[in-house]
Amino acid sequence: MLFKTLINTNELNVLIDKSHVIILDCRFYLTDHDKGNSEYKKGHIPGAVFVDVHHELAAPESELTGRHPLPNEVDFSIQLQKWGIQPDSQVVVYDDMGGAVAARAWWMLVQQGIDVRVLNGGFPAWLKAGFPVSLVDESINPVEHQFDVSFPWAVRERSVVENFETDQFQLVDARASDRFNGENESIDPVAGHIPGAINRPFSDNLDVTGCFKPAEQLNVELRSLLSGGNDEYVYYCGSGITACHNVLAFNYAGIEARQVYVGSWSQWAKRMLRAASL
Repeated sequence: MLFKTLINTNELNVLIDKSHVIILDCRFYLTDHDKGNSEYKKGHIPGAVFVDVHHELAAPESELTGRHPLPNEVDFSIQLQKWGIQPDSQVVVYDDMGGAVAARAWWMLVQQGIDVRVLNGGFPAWLKAGFPVSLVDESINPVEHQFDVSFPWAVRERSVVENFETDQFQLVDARASDRFNGENESIDPVAGHIPGAINRPFSDNLDVTGCFKPAEQLNVELRSLLSGGNDEYVYYCGSGITACHNVLAFNYAGIEARQVYVGSWSQWAKRMLRAASL
């Protein structure tokens, strides 16, 4: 089963005043957690509410997790209420990084049966199209509906470890090739990748404008990547954020994808350090 993926700026502009449309601004910067909200206050799509990716799309990091573990299911159900999301809502999420961050919100929401799309090209595309920008700190009235939240597509560390014996799935790493190859690592304490993984940098899903490549082109590229014979694929990255971009791109290209190893390299690196200390 494939899932709805993208919406363009013209389509969003038509829907923007509809009461059932919820717009979430997911701008986030790893090295400056306050910058996303600062950029939001400088200007955002009218009606959009700011999403704190670090706190509202993730739980606090611990010694045993990656940088962005999933929130508790009950907490996330309450968060959906705060965002005003109901079963008939149409949700649009965006960022300013080609969907690299917004895809995490998309992946988390679509698992709840919510109609959610990523704005193709994000806020830069909205600005380029000349559509209006708001400086108002938007708010949404909470709703009473409670989603029975679950994350069935989340793959745990134990499953990745067991996979070395069972070979049930192929890992696909969304990080840049230099980080995958261990040539550059300024974020996590260990360089390299999980043994057996293949590399599909999420940036390869985008064209020079920061929009997704045509679905037909992506289909050719991604099917070539998946020619190794495995039936199951699990996507990961540094902390479980940009891996979702690959899941989004695959569905957009007409190829089913779902599973993300949420702990990703940031959790795996901690595992390696613990092993080295024994």
